[in-house]
Amino acid sequence: MVDLSKLELIKTEQDMADLNSLGQARAYLKETNWHAFALIEEGTPIPEDIKSARSEARATISRLSRPKT
Repeated sequence: MVDLSKLELIKTEQDMADLNSLGQARAYLKETNWHAFALIEEGTPIPEDIKSARSEARATISRLSRPKT
């Protein structure tokens, strides 16, 4: 008898690229969180390039974190 719960999906190149992009987006947000804290605590503005990149990182995380259908 085969236990189907033990089967592992084979990851495609796209799956691996998506995991890499997801990791990079999460790392970028983590590295730049201090900008958001400085804005909240001291009113220090976030540079536009960082604000834009953080927005793109959040969009990437949102897109890649959804369950595939």
